[in-house]
Amino acid sequence: MKKIFSFLKKNILVIAISFSLGGFAGYKVLESLGIAFLMSSIGDSLPEGSIADKDVFLETLPEGQSLVQKELISVDKKAKNIILLIGDGMSLSQVSSYRLLKGGPNERISVDKFPISGIVLTHSEDAIVTDSASSATAFSTGKKTNNGALGLDQDKQVLENFTEKIDKHGYVSSLISTSEITHATPAAYASHIDLRWKTDEISIQMMDSDVMTILGGGRHFFLPEEMGGKRSDGLNLLEQIQSSHMVLTTKAEMDTFDYSNKGRLVGLFADEALRDKETPENHIFEPTSSEMLNFAINRSEQFTYNGCRGFFIMVEGSQVDWAGHANDLNFLKREMEDFDEAVRTALDFAKNNQETLVIVTADHETGGLLIEPATPTDYTSPEVKFSFNTGIGYGSHTGVPVPIYAYGPGSENFTGTLDNTDVYYAMVEALDLSSYSRSCVN
Repeated sequence: MKKIFSFLKKNILVIAISFSLGGFAGYKVLESLGIAFLMSSIGDSLPEGSIADKDVFLETLPEGQSLVQKELISVDKKAKNIILLIGDGMSLSQVSSYRLLKGGPNERISVDKFPISGIVLTHSEDAIVTDSASSATAFSTGKKTNNGALGLDQDKQVLENFTEKIDKHGYVSSLISTSEITHATPAAYASHIDLRWKTDEISIQMMDSDVMTILGGGRHFFLPEEMGGKRSDGLNLLEQIQSSHMVLTTKAEMDTFDYSNKGRLVGLFADEALRDKETPENHIFEPTSSEMLNFAINRSEQFTYNGCRGFFIMVEGSQVDWAGHANDLNFLKREMEDFDEAVRTALDFAKNNQETLVIVTADHETGGLLIEPATPTDYTSPEVKFSFNTGIGYGSHTGVPVPIYAYGPGSENFTGTLDNTDVYYAMVEALDLSSYSRSCVN
């Protein structure tokens, strides 16, 4: 007790300032002094977004050496197609939790059936803990960038992304997301912007891209505010793209689509994210990730029958990340189940096709998810405790590595330890990008 009073006396001015700030800001000041416990000791609940009572160590890390690209194995048998599935916010803790919740410790989920696995380092150009934009840019361009940026390097110079590169060599691309299609991960494959929140510009760039099929949510990002949308520029982009794109708005329209139609297509199946808790009555009109992937595969194959060399499909399980931010295990289970189904669809197709590389990975971990004994140090109990450890009510990303799984031609380059930029170069190595220099869809 004497030590506590001595500490309070020494830091009385800082503590007074913290209480004058109030709320989260004040708590962070207290937390920086290592006295966050005081908040609970006086009977107040911890503010939303705060870090739980735990040891915290702040370290200034050395800059280290320059990034070195992983040495690739030359791929003799090239892939015709690539399906890349990104579980946003998914590390081994999320995979393990879903496995346990689905069927217990001996359950096997779709990623467990992949013959190749490794780990991916996730830091961005300017931070140890990445955001989805910089990570997606690393996957899509092979270059590090600052958090928040899409398709630009740290000096804001445009980077050629994967879909742009392979379009010039006769491949057709599709992007799928369970959030808005303007979300950072799909946007990194079809836009170049300094800040991921500039959705007005991102949506225009995505519609101007050569990506042939884009599926997800986000109608409100195509409509002006006066029409109930989210656009601040006043543009009715949904109306404008009617001349350049086929537009689908329901699962039924997708199910009855005529694949002989070869133009650019966008599916906007929700006002914002799919399976939005605010509009559960609309869920029957929204497809699952697996259904969107099946549609994209079927459509892409029609292009290959008509002169394209193959296809690339990116599928993002966006809301695994949101479940981590929300510290919501039931939410996580739902989204991991949807993502797992899409992974199974991709793997089944690849096993039958034998010309398709399937890659499953994540951009970062979200929530600091732990799996612990229900009672500390009691390792005999069948009960376990799941806990998110980056926040209370709203967790953050972490800097831990994420898993990567691969199957098919070129999969040998996805084992061991990779940087997130290495994923791009391994995909490039997997495809035949020689002696063909024109788009197959123009």
